[in-house]
Amino acid sequence: MSNYNLRKSIALGAVAILLLVEFSMFYDFFYPFRVLWNQGKIIEFFLSLILFFWSLLGVFLIFFSGRSLLRKITLPFFLFFFLFNIGSFNVSNAPIDFQTADLIVGYFQWWVGAVVENIGLAVLPLLIILIPLIIFVERLPDLLKLSIPKKFYFIPLSAVILTILGLQYSHGLFDRYPSFFRVPSMLVFAGLSRVYDGERSEVSYSDSLYPQVEKIVLIVDESIRADILGINAYEKDTTPFLRSLQTGMVNFGLAASSSNCSDYSNLILRMGLRKDEIPDDNQISLKKPSIWQFTRKAGYYNVYMDAQSAEEWANYQNFMNKHEASYVDEFDRVRQKIAYESDGVAREKLINLLKQPGKNFIMLNKYGIHFPYFRSYPKEYNIFTPSLNLGEPMNNREKSLNSFMNGVRWSVDDWFKNLLSESGDFKPYVIIYTSDHGQNIVDDGTLATHCRPRANRFEGIVPMMVFSNDAAILERFKMVKITNYDNTSHFQIFPTLIGLAGYKDSWVTSHYGVSLMKPPSTLPEFFVGDVHGRGSVRQWVSIFPINTESAQEL
Repeated sequence: MSNYNLRKSIALGAVAILLLVEFSMFYDFFYPFRVLWNQGKIIEFFLSLILFFWSLLGVFLIFFSGRSLLRKITLPFFLFFFLFNIGSFNVSNAPIDFQTADLIVGYFQWWVGAVVENIGLAVLPLLIILIPLIIFVERLPDLLKLSIPKKFYFIPLSAVILTILGLQYSHGLFDRYPSFFRVPSMLVFAGLSRVYDGERSEVSYSDSLYPQVEKIVLIVDESIRADILGINAYEKDTTPFLRSLQTGMVNFGLAASSSNCSDYSNLILRMGLRKDEIPDDNQISLKKPSIWQFTRKAGYYNVYMDAQSAEEWANYQNFMNKHEASYVDEFDRVRQKIAYESDGVAREKLINLLKQPGKNFIMLNKYGIHFPYFRSYPKEYNIFTPSLNLGEPMNNREKSLNSFMNGVRWSVDDWFKNLLSESGDFKPYVIIYTSDHGQNIVDDGTLATHCRPRANRFEGIVPMMVFSNDAAILERFKMVKITNYDNTSHFQIFPTLIGLAGYKDSWVTSHYGVSLMKPPSTLPEFFVGDVHGRGSVRQWVSIFPINTESAQEL
């Protein structure tokens, strides 16, 4: 009897240690508990607590319930999801969250390719130990001789179903379950989660319109980190052309993206979602009028150029749907087979549009600098060395950073050099240039570059520049540069665009906040988590180091 009790104690202790190690991966394990309690959701709190303890019992029975055919079949899946969560933590410094699960479900083929090419070596040891771990755990009940009936294995199986229901019930807020159940449940929850896909509201503006300029352009680059631009005082001269510009541009230095994920940033830029509307639990960002509706109402011909999608794909990205696209007069997908050539094709189309008479609103999503970075520029632009080679993982920061800087020289500096060389023939224009998000270039020792639940400040640092040949408009931007330098954000872009399109400043400010022509009313910070309020990750992160550790959780 004493031997049995000893074996049981060892088993319980081992599981307890395993769970403590796993739950230590969370930045704040008790966050969902506090939120439910503080919001007075007592029923949800106790139901979640009961389910949490049920899942803890399920972990014990995964390891020690009697051996059966059902256990043999399902055990590899449980152990795979456990190691999968550890792998995620090693790569991104955080366990699997809703955003990660949503990315895997929505872009599975791309995600697998990215993992294999960029971080495969980091997770290889976990895959190597998977099979021997399965064999060991499958035989564990016999080795310890705990004599737990086979029928108790229904508890871990039921825990998967119950945690799926728990995630649905709490909108993903309460997700503090062991990864054996949490990861598969999160993937199912992400697969079942739906966002509004209908028509948008009409523009409610009824006053006069006074367009300020003939051509309004929004350029959203991909993964450009502003603190690595030479024009922003970076130690390496990554942007010699931009740094040499004396006229026609106002550089606002470092700016904050709205999110560290492409789809959310682009959505906010197109819809003008304000900071105080995030998290957007009611999905108003998918129902309110888009920028295309505002510019069409103001008499502009709308052009959308997407350098990330090929013509034959005929798809929408970043939460755009057919209803929003119906307000786009010209839709150009210009992704090329050699990816880094895509932005050049887009540039030539943009040059032609800027030379033609007539009012245009143009939005360009550039191909920019996708990881792996060496695919974002031609070989002759291998200026900063040593850099990454084909198939080489990104875990070497020096090589990754040099490859990124090479991409900046090609995709940012020389791109603008070639664009502005034709500017003498452009009609009156204003170009607002930014990026969707920044990049973690192994800055914290992890390999994930962005869209992480535990983001560092570099994932939200983006450029903010305004180009124009209208002296009066440019002067207005220059006047606020002193107060706005290193202090702007994505949230000021939408008000700027519709202001340029002719909407009255007082109406714009009351509905969408201040533009780039005014001092910002909020701190330069970006949102980390699902903008629509799904999942437990919800916080604002400053782009400056002084506030990084005191990120505001919601």
